Amino acid sequence: MKQLCAILLAGCSAAFGGDFEACFIPGEALEYKVSWMGLPLAWSRSTTETFEEEGRRLVRIRMVSQTYKAYAHIYKVDDVTEVVVDPATGLPLRLDVVVNEGGISRSHFTTFHHEKKVAIFQDRISKDIREVPIEAGTRDLISFIYCSRFQELDRLAGMEHRVYVDGRVKKLGMAIREHDEIKLPQYGKVPSIEIEPIADFDGLFLRQGNIFFWISNRGRRVVTCIRAKVPVGNITARLEAVGGPGDDFWVQQ
Repeated sequence: MKQLCAILLAGCSAAFGGDFEACFIPGEALEYKVSWMGLPLAWSRSTTETFEEEGRRLVRIRMVSQTYKAYAHIYKVDDVTEVVVDPATGLPLRLDVVVNEGGISRSHFTTFHHEKKVAIFQDRISKDIREVPIEAGTRDLISFIYCSRFQELDRLAGMEHRVYVDGRVKKLGMAIREHDEIKLPQYGKVPSIEIEPIADFDGLFLRQGNIFFWISNRGRRVVTCIRAKVPVGNITARLEAVGGPGDDFWVQQ
């Protein structure tokens, strides 16, 4: 679920260019419904806000995922991920992850020191604290995907990226499959591009089954749908609503 929620939002620093400020829309809210075998099992919501800290304007992205109460007895999910980003560079400064999924619990906090090319990883459960070497421009999954919003997908797909995941730097690739239309309750049929993430790190869906996601080709780039085939069945996450400011297709409905 954590990896799915991170992807709900889509290396080397040379992969990115342009104005990072435009990638983060203060007040934006993206809401998804997650279904398992057709059963509406959980919801996920991602919000973006700006705040001031020591004279700097920063961005906070917060993602919350929870099982609907009626289905908590099947598989309980209660996840919160929060990343603080410098909008001038698109680089993460702090990453706070709390995962509770079934019998699995994880809780860790990371601070990024890009000038020193190191991240400090702190595991709240095991009490492990360690330095993790990072490269220039290293991003976590969420900041990586937000910074991809206005990049050329063909160019990004042709590169191998490195992202920070759970205290390690891992490889991530993307393969563009085809153009399609995804039917959304509030927006009708939305032109979308199908992408398959290719990763070398462990995580639900990414290594245990096949996952494909679609990103909009209209207005701001958001994930419209995710479909995953896993050992326990099929899972679908579909965009329910886009809230917040803007003047594009998503807020003119």
